[in-house]
Amino acid sequence: KMLRQIAALALVALANSQDTHYCPDGWLVNDAGSNIGCILLGGLDERLNKHDAGLVCEGHGGWLLELDERHSVHKNNVIKGMISDKVGQGNWGIPGMKYDDQWWIAATVNGHHSDHNYGNWTWDSTGHEVTWFDWYDGEPSDYHGENCLTYLRDQDIFGYGAYHWNDWDCDWVARYICEAPPSNYLDD
Repeated sequence: KMLRQIAALALVALANSQDTHYCPDGWLVNDAGSNIGCILLGGLDERLNKHDAGLVCEGHGGWLLELDERHSVHKNNVIKGMISDKVGQGNWGIPGMKYDDQWWIAATVNGHHSDHNYGNWTWDSTGHEVTWFDWYDGEPSDYHGENCLTYLRDQDIFGYGAYHWNDWDCDWVARYICEAPPSNYLDD
């Protein structure tokens, strides 16, 4: 009986020492800013249009990623690091934009926009104006009416890449990033 109690205490101590106790299994802890949040990166082979990506996130109890204005730059960099860690190094010898390696961000623009006139981008859930940007050079391009926002990977000849923003057609496919508030492990 004593051995069982020790094992139970050890299990509780182990669970409390993990940094993922705020988020469900498979979710990552986002500690950008003063609020902890949970991030779920879709599978590398899962690509959906933006509407369906939002539905998947709702099914997981969250919503499609938004970058709130208070901690946006730091959160943007944290998310880009999470994506890079998940994707890993690309194929050696094939540099350039990787249009099959994009991830949805929940922002939309109405009307014409370009790399000289970014347009009136707003966050989907709040409708607040996007006041800062992380575009690639030459973006946004508004190619055939691209009114949604993604992260896009550009990689060098060695397969290492960086992610920046790209305007993308809402009906085209990309991977999804969900976010949700953390749960208190004592509530479970």
